[in-house]
Amino acid sequence: MKISGISPYLVAAMIVITAANFGLSQSLGAHPFWSVNVAWLGVPLGLLIAFLFRTRRWLLRIGVFAVLLAAAGLTAHWGRLGFAASFAEDKLAGQFWYFGWIAVAAFATALITAILTPRISNA
Repeated sequence: MKISGISPYLVAAMIVITAANFGLSQSLGAHPFWSVNVAWLGVPLGLLIAFLFRTRRWLLRIGVFAVLLAAAGLTAHWGRLGFAASFAEDKLAGQFWYFGWIAVAAFATALITAILTPRISNA
């Protein structure tokens, strides 16, 4: 089955937003108050990133997006630890936690889109 057009982008967006709505981001360490909000902010960014890099090699896109997803996850994790250790006083750690989760949603969306579009180009 060939997936083309806009459907990989829609499927990736639906997967990430649905996972956040079912509590995946919260169970992985996002704050309960904004665990769904980060998906709604990150998905459009991830769709834009996936669209801009659609002409690159398939394995290169997957590798880069996977590494960036891991880096975003580590940033969010370390931000959460720093914020909790400071008893909610370290504003910078809280921002790393929040924006790290937005980046996780963005790069998860871009990675899923890249996986679903293996043959967009011959580049």
